[in-house]
Amino acid sequence: MNKTYNVGIVGLGVVGQRLISELKKSSNISIKALCDYNEEIIQKTAKECGYPDCFTDYQDLMRLEEIDFVYVAVPPAIHYEVVMAAFDNNKHVLCEKPLANSEKEAEHMLLAAKKSGLIHAMHFPLVYENAYATIEKMLSEEAFGEIRRITLKMHFNEWPRPWQKTNWINSRLQGGFIREITPHYLQIIQHFFGQVLEVSSNVNYPADKDISEQEVIATLKLNNGIHVLIDGLVGQAEKEEIAFTIHGSKQSLSLVNWRQVKTAQEGEDWVIINDSALEQSNVSLVEEFVKKLNKRDGQIVGFDQGLAVQKVLEKLIGK
Repeated sequence: MNKTYNVGIVGLGVVGQRLISELKKSSNISIKALCDYNEEIIQKTAKECGYPDCFTDYQDLMRLEEIDFVYVAVPPAIHYEVVMAAFDNNKHVLCEKPLANSEKEAEHMLLAAKKSGLIHAMHFPLVYENAYATIEKMLSEEAFGEIRRITLKMHFNEWPRPWQKTNWINSRLQGGFIREITPHYLQIIQHFFGQVLEVSSNVNYPADKDISEQEVIATLKLNNGIHVLIDGLVGQAEKEEIAFTIHGSKQSLSLVNWRQVKTAQEGEDWVIINDSALEQSNVSLVEEFVKKLNKRDGQIVGFDQGLAVQKVLEKLIGK
C-alpha cells in the first residue's frame, strides 16, 4: 500500500491553483503547508485545502521536517531560489515551467538536483494529454511519413489575456508569451523530434523597456534537419489561437488551443478528431510523481529536459 506524502506549495496564483485541484484528488498526497505573499489568497486556499500550515516566507515552510516534496508555482524569476532552498532542506521538487529565468540558473538547478539524489520534476501538462499519446503512437507507426516541417503559431488579441492580469506576466524580466507558451511545445519538439541545433529569432519589443515582447518570427533547426517555424504576435484583430502543427508527407496533425486535434491525410482537408478517437493517455502528473516517490518508474519530465528547453528559450528571447 502506497504511503501518503506531504506537499508544501509555494505560490498560490492561477497556475498553482490548477495543480492544487489535482493534488487534492490524490489519496496518496496530503497538502501540509501553503506559502504566498498574498494573505487573502492564503486564507482562501487554506480553507479549500483543510487548513494546512500557512506561511508568507517560503524558508519557514522548508523547515518543516514532515514535508516530503515542494510544489514550486511562483513566477519564473523566483524559481531558482525556491528550488535551491528545497534541495538544501532535503525536499523533492515539482516545479512549474520554465525551469528558471536564465540558462545559468537552470544549469545550477540541474546540478543541485543530481547532487541531492532527490526527485526533480516539472509540470508540463501536455505530456499527460491524449494528444501527446496520439503523437507518440503515430510516430511509432510512421504514420506521418517524412516530417517536412513543424510550425507553432501563437497569436493573441491581447497579452496578458483578460484572466491573466498579474504583476509579472507582461514584464520583460520574466513574462511574455515566449516564456509562458513556447516551453510546452519546445518540450514536445525535443522529446519526439530531436535536439535544437540552431536558433534564428527576430523579436519585436515595445518602446517601454519593462514590457514583454509583441511579436516573434523564429526558425529552429533540429539535429535531424527538421525545421521549426515559430510565429508569435500580439495585438491582431482575430481571436486568440495557439496551433502546434506537425506537417508530414503522408499525414499531418495540428494541436489547436491546447486540446483540439485535427489531422489531414495526403491531399485532403483537415478533420477534427474527437477526443474519444485519440490514443488515450491514462496517466497523470500527480500519480506519475507518486510512483517516483515510491521508487517506481514514473513518466515525469526532469530538470534535464527543463534545461534543454531553457537553452532554446534564451536564444528565442535574444539573451
